[in-house]
Amino acid sequence: MGSFLKDTLTIAELTFREMRRRKIVWAALGLGMAFIAIYSVGFYYIVQDMRRTPYYVGRDITLDTGFNFTVMAALYVVSFLGVMLAVLISVGTLSGEISSHTIQALAVKPFPRAVLVLGKWLGLALMLAVFIALLAAGVILATWRIADYVLPHALEGVLLIILQALIMLSVSLLGGTRLSTVANGVVAFMFYGLAFVGGWIEQVGAFLNNDTAVDIGIISSLLVPSEAMWKMAAYKMQPPVVRALGVSPFASPSAPSTAMLIYALVYTLGLLALAVHSFNRRDL
Repeated sequence: MGSFLKDTLTIAELTFREMRRRKIVWAALGLGMAFIAIYSVGFYYIVQDMRRTPYYVGRDITLDTGFNFTVMAALYVVSFLGVMLAVLISVGTLSGEISSHTIQALAVKPFPRAVLVLGKWLGLALMLAVFIALLAAGVILATWRIADYVLPHALEGVLLIILQALIMLSVSLLGGTRLSTVANGVVAFMFYGLAFVGGWIEQVGAFLNNDTAVDIGIISSLLVPSEAMWKMAAYKMQPPVVRALGVSPFASPSAPSTAMLIYALVYTLGLLALAVHSFNRRDL
Protein backbone atom coordinates (compact mmCIF):
# COMPACT_ATOMS: atom_id res chain seq x y z
CA MET A 1 0.00 0.00 0.00
CA GLY A 2 2.86 2.36 0.82
CA SER A 3 4.53 1.64 -2.52
CA PHE A 4 1.22 2.20 -4.37
CA LEU A 5 0.74 5.59 -2.72
CA LYS A 6 4.35 6.58 -3.34
CA ASP A 7 4.14 5.63 -7.03
CA THR A 8 0.85 7.51 -7.39
CA LEU A 9 2.34 10.66 -5.88
CA THR A 10 5.35 10.30 -8.20
CA ILE A 11 3.09 10.18 -11.27
CA ALA A 12 1.14 13.16 -9.90
CA GLU A 13 4.36 15.13 -9.54
CA LEU A 14 5.49 14.17 -13.05
CA THR A 15 2.10 15.22 -14.45
CA PHE A 16 2.30 18.59 -12.72
CA ARG A 17 5.85 19.09 -14.00
CA GLU A 18 4.69 18.21 -17.52
CA MET A 19 1.99 20.89 -17.35
CA ARG A 20 4.64 23.35 -16.18
CA ARG A 21 7.08 22.32 -18.90
CA ARG A 22 4.43 22.83 -21.56
CA LYS A 23 3.84 26.33 -20.16
CA ILE A 24 0.22 25.48 -19.31
CA VAL A 25 0.67 26.39 -15.65
CA TRP A 26 2.31 29.71 -16.45
CA ALA A 27 -0.22 30.58 -19.17
CA ALA A 28 -3.12 29.85 -16.82
CA LEU A 29 -1.61 31.88 -14.00
CA GLY A 30 -0.68 34.77 -16.30
CA LEU A 31 -4.13 35.04 -17.83
CA GLY A 32 -5.66 34.57 -14.41
CA MET A 33 -3.71 37.55 -13.07
CA ALA A 34 -4.84 39.59 -16.07
CA PHE A 35 -8.45 38.64 -15.33
CA ILE A 36 -8.13 39.74 -11.69
CA ALA A 37 -6.49 43.02 -12.74
CA ILE A 38 -9.25 43.82 -15.25
CA TYR A 39 -11.94 42.96 -12.70
CA SER A 40 -10.28 45.04 -9.99
CA VAL A 41 -9.90 48.14 -12.17
CA GLY A 42 -13.44 47.88 -13.51
CA PHE A 43 -14.94 47.26 -10.08
CA TYR A 44 -12.99 50.17 -8.59
CA TYR A 45 -14.43 52.68 -11.05
CA ILE A 46 -17.93 51.23 -10.63
CA VAL A 47 -17.70 51.77 -6.88
CA GLN A 48 -16.31 55.29 -7.35
CA ASP A 49 -19.22 56.21 -9.63
CA MET A 50 -21.69 54.84 -7.09
CA ARG A 51 -20.16 56.94 -4.33
CA ARG A 52 -20.31 60.11 -6.43
CA THR A 53 -24.05 59.89 -7.07
CA PRO A 54 -26.25 62.34 -5.12
CA TYR A 55 -28.26 59.39 -3.78
CA TYR A 56 -25.27 57.82 -2.04
CA VAL A 57 -25.78 57.89 1.73
CA GLY A 58 -23.38 55.14 2.73
CA ARG A 59 -23.62 51.39 2.81
CA ASP A 60 -27.11 49.96 2.49
CA ILE A 61 -28.76 46.76 1.35
CA THR A 62 -29.17 48.00 -2.23
CA LEU A 63 -25.49 48.76 -2.54
CA ASP A 64 -24.48 45.42 -1.02
CA THR A 65 -26.82 43.66 -3.45
CA GLY A 66 -25.03 45.35 -6.35
CA PHE A 67 -21.64 44.37 -4.93
CA ASN A 68 -22.79 40.79 -4.53
CA PHE A 69 -24.05 40.64 -8.11
CA THR A 70 -20.71 41.93 -9.41
CA VAL A 71 -18.55 39.51 -7.46
CA MET A 72 -20.88 36.60 -8.29
CA ALA A 73 -20.60 37.43 -11.99
CA ALA A 74 -16.80 37.33 -11.67
CA LEU A 75 -16.92 34.02 -9.80
CA TYR A 76 -19.20 32.62 -12.49
CA VAL A 77 -16.41 33.36 -14.96
CA VAL A 78 -13.95 31.65 -12.61
CA SER A 79 -16.26 28.63 -12.53
CA PHE A 80 -16.47 28.55 -16.33
CA LEU A 81 -12.70 28.92 -16.74
CA GLY A 82 -12.14 26.13 -14.24
CA VAL A 83 -14.37 23.76 -16.20
CA MET A 84 -12.77 24.69 -19.52
CA LEU A 85 -9.28 24.21 -18.10
CA ALA A 86 -10.28 20.88 -16.56
CA VAL A 87 -11.35 19.53 -19.95
CA LEU A 88 -8.54 21.06 -21.99
CA ILE A 89 -5.68 19.81 -19.81
CA SER A 90 -7.10 16.30 -19.43
CA VAL A 91 -8.70 15.61 -22.80
CA GLY A 92 -5.50 14.22 -24.30
CA THR A 93 -3.74 13.09 -21.14
CA LEU A 94 -4.46 9.41 -21.69
CA SER A 95 -5.86 9.28 -25.23
CA GLY A 96 -2.99 11.30 -26.70
CA GLU A 97 -0.36 9.19 -24.98
CA ILE A 98 -2.12 6.00 -26.01
CA SER A 99 -2.30 7.03 -29.68
CA SER A 100 1.35 8.14 -29.69
CA HIS A 101 2.40 4.98 -27.76
CA THR A 102 4.30 7.06 -25.21
CA ILE A 103 2.11 5.56 -22.48
CA GLN A 104 3.84 2.22 -23.04
CA ALA A 105 7.02 3.53 -21.48
CA LEU A 106 5.17 3.90 -18.19
CA ALA A 107 2.72 1.02 -18.54
CA VAL A 108 5.55 -1.54 -18.53
CA LYS A 109 6.87 -0.26 -15.21
CA PRO A 110 6.44 -2.60 -12.22
CA PHE A 111 3.35 -0.89 -10.82
CA PRO A 112 -0.37 -1.25 -11.53
CA ARG A 113 -1.96 0.74 -14.33
CA ALA A 114 -4.22 2.27 -11.71
CA VAL A 115 -1.20 4.24 -10.53
CA LEU A 116 -1.04 6.01 -13.89
CA VAL A 117 -4.70 7.02 -13.87
CA LEU A 118 -4.83 8.05 -10.24
CA GLY A 119 -1.49 9.85 -10.40
CA LYS A 120 -2.46 11.83 -13.49
CA TRP A 121 -5.83 12.71 -11.98
CA LEU A 122 -4.20 13.84 -8.75
CA GLY A 123 -1.62 16.00 -10.53
CA LEU A 124 -4.23 17.68 -12.73
CA ALA A 125 -6.63 18.07 -9.79
CA LEU A 126 -3.93 19.88 -7.82
CA MET A 127 -3.29 22.26 -10.70
CA LEU A 128 -7.02 22.96 -11.07
CA ALA A 129 -7.53 23.52 -7.36
CA VAL A 130 -4.63 25.99 -7.17
CA PHE A 131 -5.81 27.83 -10.30
CA ILE A 132 -9.43 28.20 -9.14
CA ALA A 133 -8.45 29.06 -5.56
CA LEU A 134 -6.07 31.81 -6.67
CA LEU A 135 -8.54 33.36 -9.11
CA ALA A 136 -11.43 33.21 -6.65
CA ALA A 137 -9.28 34.59 -3.82
CA GLY A 138 -8.11 37.44 -6.05
CA VAL A 139 -11.70 38.39 -6.95
CA ILE A 140 -12.97 38.13 -3.37
CA LEU A 141 -10.04 40.04 -1.88
CA ALA A 142 -10.24 42.76 -4.53
CA THR A 143 -13.95 43.21 -3.77
CA TRP A 144 -13.22 43.46 -0.05
CA ARG A 145 -10.38 45.96 -0.48
CA ILE A 146 -12.26 48.20 -2.91
CA ALA A 147 -15.79 48.13 -1.50
CA ASP A 148 -15.28 46.71 2.00
CA TYR A 149 -17.77 43.99 1.05
CA VAL A 150 -17.25 40.54 2.53
CA LEU A 151 -18.71 37.71 0.48
CA PRO A 152 -20.69 35.32 2.71
CA HIS A 153 -19.54 31.68 2.95
CA ALA A 154 -16.74 32.31 0.45
CA LEU A 155 -14.66 29.26 1.43
CA GLU A 156 -17.58 26.84 1.01
CA GLY A 157 -18.46 28.40 -2.33
CA VAL A 158 -14.91 28.16 -3.70
CA LEU A 159 -14.61 24.52 -2.62
CA LEU A 160 -17.83 23.73 -4.49
CA ILE A 161 -16.49 25.48 -7.60
CA ILE A 162 -13.34 23.34 -7.36
CA LEU A 163 -15.51 20.22 -7.05
CA GLN A 164 -17.38 21.29 -10.20
CA ALA A 165 -14.09 21.34 -12.12
CA LEU A 166 -13.03 17.98 -10.65
CA ILE A 167 -16.26 16.41 -11.89
CA MET A 168 -15.47 17.48 -15.45
CA LEU A 169 -11.85 16.37 -15.01
CA SER A 170 -13.09 12.89 -14.12
CA VAL A 171 -15.50 12.85 -17.08
CA SER A 172 -12.68 13.77 -19.47
CA LEU A 173 -10.19 11.33 -17.95
CA LEU A 174 -12.67 8.45 -18.25
CA GLY A 175 -13.36 9.33 -21.88
CA GLY A 176 -9.63 9.40 -22.57
CA THR A 177 -9.31 5.70 -21.76
CA ARG A 178 -11.47 4.75 -24.76
CA LEU A 179 -11.97 7.72 -27.09
CA SER A 180 -9.62 9.68 -29.31
CA THR A 181 -8.57 13.13 -28.12
CA VAL A 182 -10.99 15.00 -30.39
CA ALA A 183 -13.93 12.69 -29.67
CA ASN A 184 -13.22 12.88 -25.96
CA GLY A 185 -13.22 16.68 -26.06
CA VAL A 186 -16.53 16.76 -27.92
CA VAL A 187 -18.15 14.34 -25.46
CA ALA A 188 -16.85 16.21 -22.40
CA PHE A 189 -18.07 19.60 -23.64
CA MET A 190 -21.43 18.13 -24.64
CA PHE A 191 -21.84 16.69 -21.14
CA TYR A 192 -21.05 20.10 -19.66
CA GLY A 193 -23.51 21.75 -22.05
CA LEU A 194 -26.19 19.27 -21.00
CA ALA A 195 -25.63 20.08 -17.33
CA PHE A 196 -25.53 23.83 -18.05
CA VAL A 197 -28.80 23.92 -19.98
CA GLY A 198 -30.51 21.57 -17.54
CA GLY A 199 -29.47 23.74 -14.61
CA TRP A 200 -30.96 26.88 -16.11
CA ILE A 201 -34.15 25.03 -17.09
CA GLU A 202 -34.49 23.91 -13.47
CA GLN A 203 -33.93 27.45 -12.18
CA VAL A 204 -36.51 28.97 -14.53
CA GLY A 205 -38.91 26.17 -13.70
CA ALA A 206 -38.50 26.86 -9.99
CA PHE A 207 -39.36 30.55 -10.47
CA LEU A 208 -42.39 29.66 -12.58
CA ASN A 209 -43.46 26.76 -10.32
CA ASN A 210 -43.20 24.41 -13.30
CA ASP A 211 -42.60 20.93 -11.92
CA THR A 212 -41.79 19.44 -15.32
CA ALA A 213 -38.98 21.89 -15.94
CA VAL A 214 -37.63 21.29 -12.43
CA ASP A 215 -37.67 17.52 -13.02
CA ILE A 216 -35.75 17.96 -16.28
CA GLY A 217 -33.12 19.97 -14.43
CA ILE A 218 -32.85 17.34 -11.70
CA ILE A 219 -32.38 14.56 -14.26
CA SER A 220 -29.63 16.53 -16.00
CA SER A 221 -27.96 17.09 -12.63
CA LEU A 222 -27.99 13.36 -11.97
CA LEU A 223 -26.36 12.73 -15.35
CA VAL A 224 -23.68 15.40 -14.78
CA PRO A 225 -23.81 17.19 -11.39
CA SER A 226 -21.32 19.91 -12.35
CA GLU A 227 -23.87 22.72 -12.72
CA ALA A 228 -25.56 21.65 -9.49
CA MET A 229 -22.32 22.37 -7.65
CA TRP A 230 -22.23 25.90 -9.05
CA LYS A 231 -25.86 26.46 -8.06
CA MET A 232 -25.09 25.29 -4.53
CA ALA A 233 -22.04 27.57 -4.40
CA ALA A 234 -24.06 30.55 -5.67
CA TYR A 235 -26.81 29.89 -3.14
CA LYS A 236 -24.35 29.86 -0.25
CA MET A 237 -22.48 33.00 -1.37
CA GLN A 238 -25.57 35.20 -1.70
CA PRO A 239 -27.33 36.93 1.21
CA PRO A 240 -30.87 35.75 2.01
CA VAL A 241 -32.47 38.93 0.66
CA VAL A 242 -30.98 38.35 -2.81
CA ARG A 243 -32.25 34.78 -2.85
CA ALA A 244 -35.70 35.80 -1.63
CA LEU A 245 -36.19 38.67 -4.08
CA GLY A 246 -34.59 36.90 -7.03
CA VAL A 247 -32.96 40.14 -8.18
CA SER A 248 -29.89 38.38 -9.55
CA PRO A 249 -29.66 35.84 -12.41
CA PHE A 250 -27.56 33.75 -10.01
CA ALA A 251 -30.27 33.79 -7.34
CA SER A 252 -32.33 30.71 -6.69
CA PRO A 253 -35.14 30.17 -4.19
CA SER A 254 -33.64 26.80 -3.27
CA ALA A 255 -30.29 25.07 -3.48
CA PRO A 256 -29.33 21.49 -4.29
CA SER A 257 -29.54 19.40 -1.14
CA THR A 258 -26.73 17.82 0.85
CA ALA A 259 -27.72 14.56 -0.81
CA MET A 260 -26.77 16.07 -4.18
CA LEU A 261 -23.38 17.08 -2.77
CA ILE A 262 -22.80 13.53 -1.55
CA TYR A 263 -23.93 12.24 -4.93
CA ALA A 264 -21.47 14.55 -6.69
CA LEU A 265 -18.59 13.25 -4.55
CA VAL A 266 -19.59 9.62 -5.15
CA TYR A 267 -20.09 10.42 -8.85
CA THR A 268 -16.54 11.81 -9.13
CA LEU A 269 -15.00 8.84 -7.34
CA GLY A 270 -17.14 6.46 -9.40
CA LEU A 271 -15.94 7.96 -12.68
CA LEU A 272 -12.36 7.69 -11.44
CA ALA A 273 -12.89 4.03 -10.57
CA LEU A 274 -14.42 3.42 -14.01
CA ALA A 275 -11.43 5.14 -15.61
CA VAL A 276 -9.07 2.80 -13.75
CA HIS A 277 -11.14 -0.24 -14.75
CA SER A 278 -11.37 0.85 -18.39
CA PHE A 279 -7.65 1.60 -18.62
CA ASN A 280 -6.77 -1.75 -17.07
CA ARG A 281 -8.75 -3.50 -19.83
CA ARG A 282 -7.38 -1.30 -22.63
CA ASP A 283 -5.08 -2.99 -25.11
CA LEU A 284 -2.01 -0.76 -25.38
